[in-house]
Parts: sequence; C-alpha cells; structure tokens
Amino acid sequence: MKFPISKEGVFTPNFNKNKELPVTDQINVRYRQPTLAIKNRCRSKPNAKALTGADGRVTGMEITIEKDELATLKEMLIAISNCSYGEGDSAETKIISAQNLIDAPVVFEPLLKEIVKEFDRILDESSIDEKN
Repeated sequence: MKFPISKEGVFTPNFNKNKELPVTDQINVRYRQPTLAIKNRCRSKPNAKALTGADGRVTGMEITIEKDELATLKEMLIAISNCSYGEGDSAETKIISAQNLIDAPVVFEPLLKEIVKEFDRILDESSIDEKN
C-alpha cells in the first residue's frame, strides 16, 4: 500500500496577532514532516516509576516521557518567513532559522513556545492524514 505523504508542512502562528495581519505580512513556519528517527531524537524513552504506599505496596505507576524543545525545533524547522526585529535606525535582524529564533530577544519566546507546541502536536499524531 502506498501512502501519499508530503515532506514539508506550513503553519501560521498566532504570535502577536499574526493571523490578523494581511496574508503577505504574516509570519509563516515551514517544517519537515517528522520521521521515526526525528521522533526518537526528540523524545526520551518512557520512564516507569512505581508509586508505593506507607506499607510498601505498589499503589500505581507513573510513566513519563521527556520532550526536548530545542531538539524538536532544530529537527523540524526548515524556515521562518516575515519575522524580524530591529531598534530604531539599526539594521534589521531577520529570524529565518531555529538558531536565529533561539538567539532572538526574549520577547520572541512565546513564538518559540508556540512553534514547539505545534511540532509536538505533529510528532504525537500517529494517524495518516487522508488530505495529505
């Protein structure tokens, strides 16, 4: 069976009322569709921890999977368009890559978090999108 799957995707973040801007001015994020290798590099193996009561009996289990935000950003981000900053007459600094975003002023942290949240959603999705 052959599944038609695109290699890239694009999404428009909500950051700073971005979606209210004219389409030509909106920040857009191009990303790689994740592979199993990318998912394995961005997620730790599940850790199981037994929860015990005062009498020493196991009362439950706690399973955690750690997510590496920066690894997710670096692995999946291809490019950011229409995103820059500058002060007064100083030169404009464009944010076009994961490293540019990581090095940007802290006011761009909500953008970074939103991008990583979307990438996490995509990584955790396990079904095939029929429209893809």
